[in-house]
Amino acid sequence: MFNINGLIESFRIMIHIIYSYFLKSNPLKKRYKITLWLHWQIYKFLKVSLVKYYKNLSLNNLGVDSNSNVIVSLTSFPARIEVVYLSVRSILNQTQKPKKVLLWLGEEQFPLGEESLPNSLLELKPLGLEIKFCKDIKAHKKYFFAFQKYPQNLIVTVDDDVIYSRDLLKILEETHIKHPDCVVANRVRLMEMDASGFKPYRGWKINDVGDNNPSKRLFSTGVGGVLYQPKFFSKSFYDLEGIKKTKCMNDDIWLKAGQIINEVPVVYTNFYFKNFIEIPDSQAESLFSTNVFANENDRQISEIFNYFGVNQASFD
Repeated sequence: MFNINGLIESFRIMIHIIYSYFLKSNPLKKRYKITLWLHWQIYKFLKVSLVKYYKNLSLNNLGVDSNSNVIVSLTSFPARIEVVYLSVRSILNQTQKPKKVLLWLGEEQFPLGEESLPNSLLELKPLGLEIKFCKDIKAHKKYFFAFQKYPQNLIVTVDDDVIYSRDLLKILEETHIKHPDCVVANRVRLMEMDASGFKPYRGWKINDVGDNNPSKRLFSTGVGGVLYQPKFFSKSFYDLEGIKKTKCMNDDIWLKAGQIINEVPVVYTNFYFKNFIEIPDSQAESLFSTNVFANENDRQISEIFNYFGVNQASFD
């Protein structure tokens, strides 16, 4: 007799195995043309199938763990509010559940509050999603309020435009246990310097850390998921006037300055080598091209590090 439930369960297991294989394939190793072709086919398959999977995933598979010490925090804005539920679903579907998921939304962007939010998001509230309305401080919303409201918890920040692997939190927590005095990141850049200062951000190698792990020279990028301990950051870090004065759009840079002034290194999990799959149509409005291709990151690194008194000697 044909078992439709068994078929659905088999597909569920298969897609996570394929996604895990794709993410863990190390691009630094030599690749043959057939392997590159295979990875491209897998990428195209995942780009479509992961979205379908999470759109149709039963709410019974989603949830949180009240005994967990991990809180996941993210932010979004109107252009992505219709698709952010896919990111949230991927977090509520983790093998190691978080205590809760916090979604921070700007009051100025959502003046009607929850009345303006799609049901695809609201239906996740009973399953562990908490929607918080706050002052709109752009990307900084994802950490600024959570760090201060939950100082005793581990805070994992994620982005609103990607679908995360089911073992994301498990890998971060396991690495945290091994390196309890570090910020833990799934995606990093190795900060490069010369006699004149920091080399351009675009040239910093991604996930190619050599012997620099853990290190203060590792720069965590939020898209991969980053685990923080709020106790790492001093009161001077929560400086809205400083964020405004330096025109800081990239929260990763502000967070890095806060780590350095408190002597906190970053450890790379060395588990994922590929980028997580982005949600289609989520990149219509993005800071990435402005920050990276317009060299805004270099301007912000210079101004923010100067603001905090961070220099090359700070990384010794």
